[in-house]
Amino acid sequence: MKTKTVLVLLGGYSTEHDVSLKSGTGVVRQMDPDRYSPWPVILTKDRRWRHPAAPLTPEQQAGFEGGKHDLQAGDVSDGWLESPGPCLERLPCAGAFLALHGDWGEDGRMQSLLEFHGIHYTGSGVLGSATAMDKSRTKEILATRELPISPSVELVTSIGAEELASRAFEWGGLPLVLKVPTGGSSIGVFLVKTEEQLVRAAVEMCALEKRVLVEKFIAGRELTCGVLEGYPPLPPTEIRPKCGEFFDFSSKYLPGGSEELTPAPLTAEQTKQIQELARRVHETLRLRAYSRTDFILSDEGPIILEVNTLPGMTETSLIPQQAACIGLSYRDLVTAILRASWDKD
Repeated sequence: MKTKTVLVLLGGYSTEHDVSLKSGTGVVRQMDPDRYSPWPVILTKDRRWRHPAAPLTPEQQAGFEGGKHDLQAGDVSDGWLESPGPCLERLPCAGAFLALHGDWGEDGRMQSLLEFHGIHYTGSGVLGSATAMDKSRTKEILATRELPISPSVELVTSIGAEELASRAFEWGGLPLVLKVPTGGSSIGVFLVKTEEQLVRAAVEMCALEKRVLVEKFIAGRELTCGVLEGYPPLPPTEIRPKCGEFFDFSSKYLPGGSEELTPAPLTAEQTKQIQELARRVHETLRLRAYSRTDFILSDEGPIILEVNTLPGMTETSLIPQQAACIGLSYRDLVTAILRASWDKD
């Protein structure tokens, strides 16, 4: 059977660039060589596009390391080609696998670019991606379906750090969680328990962002649950951070930063409830192929925190863990995502 050429877009322009390199490396290595020929395309932080001259051979695929090709501008010593911007018209393919995270990956812009060029891609479409990337808009939509979300308010940073801290405290007291509405990998998330911490967080937010999402802090167990279209419900994972008070960047990506229990030690009723909520979020936001929803299991029940339309795809990431519990290997999962997204053959 002739293989299909699949672009694997990794790296990207966001603060999650390095995480995306790891996701994309895993996808390239585990793409079924009997069905697909991966063609990695690294989007560098300075917005260059780097790629080999042709799709990888099975031998090159097995030894691929994305980080080795994330080089300085003009360094083509590895034999790769580079362009100062998008070069999709020069990359004939059957479709693309998006291993990007954050801005220009999950927010609908890359999806729009691929659609302009007539290229199929994995994951959600333009509308679903843009909606889910914005935590404030996501909450507004989920509230219309009476789905359980934490109380929140959005404030603008143009009012200044002092006024931002004052309004946040007046609205919700303490403790609070301050978030960048379009952030990912827990970058730009602050858990504040004192007025001093609140002011420091407000100063940082005002230096970087235009909007701040302020949420009431809800104590409970941290859970996450994926949805993979065409397959049985995935089991939830419980995350027990070891490096911080919540599942922050260090807990996610430092070795030993957290304990991840898949399937989560829940009752059958709790498991079914989490799976059903993940499915409803996926459908309400009009997502496609796969997604992952994060929760807090409070004393009153599960609370939806946020949605990931392009979840991490390293070999130890949460979606691969959950897929393994229903009998899907990492390679099977990559194929399942491609088939659920566009490769229907």
